[in-house]
Amino acid sequence: MAPLSVKDILLFHKIDRIVYEKFVAHGTESGTARNAVALFMWLEQLGIDMIFQIMQIINPTVIFTLIAEADAVLHCLRQDDGQSSYTEIPTINSLAKNSLDINFFNFHKDVIVRGLAQILDGIGRIVFDDHLYELLRAYEFEEAAARANSSAVRPAVPLVLTTLYDPASGVPSSEDARSMFITFSKGIPIKRDEIWEHFTE
Repeated sequence: MAPLSVKDILLFHKIDRIVYEKFVAHGTESGTARNAVALFMWLEQLGIDMIFQIMQIINPTVIFTLIAEADAVLHCLRQDDGQSSYTEIPTINSLAKNSLDINFFNFHKDVIVRGLAQILDGIGRIVFDDHLYELLRAYEFEEAAARANSSAVRPAVPLVLTTLYDPASGVPSSEDARSMFITFSKGIPIKRDEIWEHFTE
């Protein structure tokens, strides 16, 4: 698979970002919104698709209830005894179209916590980065304007958006930070100076 750029990650997770912004717009603290969306992203990895449905919710009461239920699940995951003031999560359950309750999350706590940490420390560092999304939006606006004016000159993609994403570290890696492994034939020896000269031309 070809390496993905930061722009590719942002475009792929655009719906996740829309849901995050919806939660924040309804008064949810950004950290709580981020963790709730990460929980829904983790459920998507299990095949429990909810993000698209959440994006379409317009009723503020349903949104507040959904956020409260997600926060209750996250609270349960943080507790050693797995206790929560919520015993049922009907909004999440109805969106999941599966039988999900607090016991499911409590039983799979270790796996879920590791999965959430991978999301938040990996792609989450890009998906929930306000600055990167502002750059993407500005670029898309300029590109649409250039297309509408039939301009032959397209705007350049901001350099930070073209940076390759390194899933191992969870952060973008610049081209200068990459390594290359080179082998040489013993039959045709090459001197150190020749190698240096080749790569510095």
